[in-house]
Formats: sequence, structure tokens, C-alpha cells
Amino acid sequence: MPQSSSAILITLIFAAGLAGFATDRLRHDLVALLMLAACLVLGLVSADQAFTGFADPVVMTVAAVMIVSAAISRSGMLAHALRPFRRWMRAEMGIAIVYSALCGVASAFMNNVGALALLLPAALATCRSAKVSPSRILMPMAFSSLLGGLVTLIGTPPNVILAELRNDFGKPAFGMFDFAYVGLPLALSGIVLTILLVRFLPSHAASEGEPLKFRIADYLFELRVPENASRSLTVETLAAIGTGEDRLAVHAIDRGGVLVTAPRLSRPLLVGDVIQVEGRAPVVETALERLGLELATDAEDDLLEGSFVECVVTDRSSLIENAEVTSLLGHAGASLVAISRRGKNIANGLSAMRLQAGDVVLLQMAPERTTNLAQEFDLLPLAVRPLNLRVVAKDWLPVAALLGAILAASAGVVSLAVALMLAVTALGLSGRLRGAVYHDIDWPIIILLAALIPVAQAFAASGAGETIAGMISAAGSGQPGWMMIGIALGLTMAVTPFLNNAAAVLIMGPIAAQTGIDTGVPVDAMLMAVAIGASCDFLTPIGHQSNTLVWGPGGYHFSDYARVGTPLTLLVLVFGTFLITSVWG
Repeated sequence: MPQSSSAILITLIFAAGLAGFATDRLRHDLVALLMLAACLVLGLVSADQAFTGFADPVVMTVAAVMIVSAAISRSGMLAHALRPFRRWMRAEMGIAIVYSALCGVASAFMNNVGALALLLPAALATCRSAKVSPSRILMPMAFSSLLGGLVTLIGTPPNVILAELRNDFGKPAFGMFDFAYVGLPLALSGIVLTILLVRFLPSHAASEGEPLKFRIADYLFELRVPENASRSLTVETLAAIGTGEDRLAVHAIDRGGVLVTAPRLSRPLLVGDVIQVEGRAPVVETALERLGLELATDAEDDLLEGSFVECVVTDRSSLIENAEVTSLLGHAGASLVAISRRGKNIANGLSAMRLQAGDVVLLQMAPERTTNLAQEFDLLPLAVRPLNLRVVAKDWLPVAALLGAILAASAGVVSLAVALMLAVTALGLSGRLRGAVYHDIDWPIIILLAALIPVAQAFAASGAGETIAGMISAAGSGQPGWMMIGIALGLTMAVTPFLNNAAAVLIMGPIAAQTGIDTGVPVDAMLMAVAIGASCDFLTPIGHQSNTLVWGPGGYHFSDYARVGTPLTLLVLVFGTFLITSVWG
């Protein structure tokens, strides 16, 4: 096939793939597989090359980092690291600094989402005991987990991909701490700016007069009027429970299958009515006691007894958009009692609502089932017990294995992929992995990388990347090098919210490098710009898993991310361009 035809076809495939990533109608790994399939059918990728991505060192490195990171999460070492800072964690600023710094440091050497998920329940417990709003703490933690990944080679998958891409331009791969020259100053300044900016967000804490209860946001509850309830109950009686912001809101009544939305205050509540209310769990509990109501889930199913557990739905959960959530949870011994979500559809019953990443769900289950259920459905339980910093089980071996791998790779003894796989082998032989090893791997990321690597190679071989780079070079002809670096950084930051960051790097990396060659800007500087841009997505709660994870627990509005993230994005763009130009330009 003529090269020009190949370039046109691969460009069209990439355009269709970008549309698929941006619309989010299909899973990102499925979009990548469809792109690979199209390349196979059109002869752009041979059958022998189709699965070479699975043998690529990048894929093996990313998978090994995930496994070692999960082992470190289970080791208790992060909780142990909190002990020296106990005296700092008594005020809002101290809590924000300690948890943000710990998130940033941990994310430089392990999976950033894993580090955040491990520290999130502890941070919430600390907020509760210090009477500090979680909204002032969680967003700095999330952004710190992204910024910390800028510092090392293994901090984030884009760094690993670009390190190997450097080989294609006649240079050795980036070293373990080559990213720190730019990443460390950016991370420190970004964390400080975030801690300062988040103070301008509204506090979601309870009033000063009462002890702080962890306020996740508002909940939807379905209550049933039992046979023994008072015959004088009205909507107004129920709505009057609580005061101020804690008043219950009655949104709908299900009366024998007929849904009445926005009922008037004088409407009587009859036996058998199912009332949908919005409010905090303690206020609903007060309504149950005072008015003799009961949870609809209790009336319909006596399977469960005992405790209620709040969990965040992670983006890997099989419950997302699943129509059988109630049934699945029931088989696992849990009942869905309430959902907290921004942009919820109030008129629908809980059984009709589809869960989304970032939702906070209130489950009723036996306490001993919490851990297994959280693992089965990829939920993050939000601990309600105080953090005990005096007695912490710790295991040094996972950290020692990671440090050994870093030292071996940095000294040039073996490649990073080999060093990490040896670390995984050592952890497996020592019994630190057990049956969790395959659950620890984020398989959609692995599939996406393995599928896109041969597609990206076909893109480069077709000359399409050189053509696009030539257009960018022509537009920037005669401009100073710092401007071209800023353009590469800005373009990568612009496309990353619509793509997986690994996909953004596979697309933008070769184009930026070729643009650097055409304009005389060092390739290293252009690659570093792409690495920074692909890891800095602060503007929305759905742009990165870390942002999504704190959305519900922090009680944030969608616009809160833009209010804090816009100045932070400008800092990365301006200060990052200066640092890259100074160090690599």
C-alpha cells in the first residue's frame, strides 16, 4: 500500500479513536482494541505485529509497578509513616500539609490512585477527630497524587512510555530521577498552591456548635410507612425533622406503584407509602425513631442486620451502569440503602438508578463482610473508626523490594522492567502477593497499552506523525524554543482530559519529538513537555481516577475542580515551560 494511503488511513483511525475516547460511550480499552482491529483489517499492522505490545517492556513495567504498589499498600508502611506527624494533625493546615505531602511522596514510587485510596479513610478519620471539613483536605491529596507522579520514572505510566520512546531517537531511555529536575519543583509549588486555593472553596463541615460528622453529601433514602405508624403523618411532619441544612427534603412518594413527585406539605402519608427523602444518615435515623417509619429495604428484605458502611464506587467497579446492582449486592450479603451523587435523578427509585464512578453508597451488611465485598466490587470503604497511630502492623519487604529494583535499574545492572519483575518474583516467593496479584493489575490500562503500541508504531511508520509535526513546525517557524515547548505542553494538557493519559502520550510523544527535530528544539525537552502535560489533569472530577475518588467524600461540586484546577493548570503551563526550557532546552 502506498505510504500516502497508509498515512491517510491511520490518521482516520486515530481520529475515530480520539472520538471514541472523548465521547466515553465505549470503554477505553475496547476503543484501543477496535483501533488495532481496524489496522489489522486494512493491512496497516501485520498479524505478526498485532500482539507485540504485550511483550513490550513498557507494558511489563507498568504491570509490575501496579503489583509492587499494591503490596506496599497492604504492608502498613504508609500508615506507619504518619506516626511522626501526629502533633501536626490537629488543625486544618497541618492536616492538609501532612496528607498532601505523604500522597505526593508515595505517588512518586507507587500507583497514585493506590496511594490516595490507602490514605483516604485515614484522612477522613483525622478530619472527623479534628473537626475539619474534608473538602479542605481531599482535593489537595488528589492533586498531590498526580503531581507526585511527575518526579520519577515509575511515578506514572506516561513517564515509562516516554522513557522508552527516547530510544527511537538515538538516545538511551530516561533514568529513574531524570524527571525530578522538572517534576519536583512543579510538584512542590503545585501542592502549596492547591492547599492555599482550596481554602476559598465552601466548607462542607457541620455547624460549629455540633461535633463534626463526616458529611459525604446528601443521601437519597426510601422510607416505608408501616402498619403501626401514626395516622396523622404528613409530608410536613417528615420534612420538619432536622433544622437548617439538615432538614429532610421529601422528593417523591410511591403509593401503590403511582409516583407522586414534589408532594405538597399537607399531603397525608398512608400505610404502605414509600417516601423518597434526601438528607444525612443521622437525621434520617432520627425520623425513623420519632415517627415510627422504617427503611424500605428493611421492610422488603430481612437478609441483613447490623451496620451501615459508606463506600466510594471506584472506576473499576463492576457495579457501574449495572442494572442488577441490587441483586448483585443481595447475593453478596449487602443491601443498597442510599446513594450520594451530584446530578442525581431524584424522581427515580434507588433500584432504577445506575451507579457511576465517584458515587458514595451507603450499604447495610454484617461488618465482617465489608472487606470481601469491597474487593469483589472494587469499592473503597470509608472508615468510621479513629485512626490508631500507635499500633500499626508494618512489613518492610515490599518497600525493600521496590528500592532494590530502583537501585539495580539506576546502576545499570538490569533494565527497569527486569528489575521490577524480579521484585515481583521475590514478593511472590515470600508470600506477600497470594491470590491478589491478578486483582492488583489494572487490566484495562494493560490492554489499552498493548493494543495501542502497534497502532502507534504503524502511525509512525506511515509518515502521518511527520506530516502533522511538519504542520505544527510550519506554524511555529521562527518562534523561540520555549514557545514550541509551551505549545507541546499545552496541547498535551488539552487532549489528556478526553483520553487516557497513556493514550495521550502514545499519540503526542512522536509528534512532539518530530516537531522538535524540525524546529531545532531538543527532543528531550519536547518529550518532557508531553510527560508533564499528560499527568496534569486538574479541571474536572472525571479527568483522572484520583479526582473521581475524592469527588463524593469531599462533597465537591463539579465546578470546584475548575476553580482550583485552573490556576494550578496555568502554573504548570508557565512554570513547567520555564523549567523544561532551563533544564532540557
